[in-house]
Amino acid sequence: MKKRNIYILLILIIVVVLIIVFSGPKTGDKEFNGNKAIKEGSETGEQIEEKFLTREDVPKDIKVPELNEEKVDENVAVPLTVAKAGSTTEAMFRRFEIVAENNKFFPSEIIVNKGDVVHIDFTAMDKTYDITFPDYSMKQTAQKGEKKFLEFQALAPGKFLYYCELCGGLEGTTKGYIIIVPKESTE
Repeated sequence: MKKRNIYILLILIIVVVLIIVFSGPKTGDKEFNGNKAIKEGSETGEQIEEKFLTREDVPKDIKVPELNEEKVDENVAVPLTVAKAGSTTEAMFRRFEIVAENNKFFPSEIIVNKGDVVHIDFTAMDKTYDITFPDYSMKQTAQKGEKKFLEFQALAPGKFLYYCELCGGLEGTTKGYIIIVPKESTE
């Protein structure tokens, strides 16, 4: 009986190893490594780094909009709710509304402070859209007329691209940015 169990375990290990080996990236495929894409060289197999355009540095002199703020660019989301995220933290809870219509997100730019809890109410108006945040491994799909939500804590500063995968992904026009401002820039 023990010998049989050892054989079964060995077979399972071999199957797992084969699955890992044969499901890995093929020549020319991109494998994601943080905020970069790695493209294998087609003939030599060497690794060539390419910039994966979902994260940029925070723009200079960026201001986090507050509740009911009126003097902001029309593409910048003004929070509908701002409240302390907890009694023992300086982080804020910020709720935004993003609408997808005519292959665009509106507003398309969300600006928050590092550490803030971000809540996004996402509505698809004229067809099915998704909203994909690759750096946070988050995606939500809404059918025409449907509202969905996403919520996460903004942990790393930067200007992060989000997009609609169903609308062409990185090459499409349905894109926006969430800008996470480092704490020292807000004081």
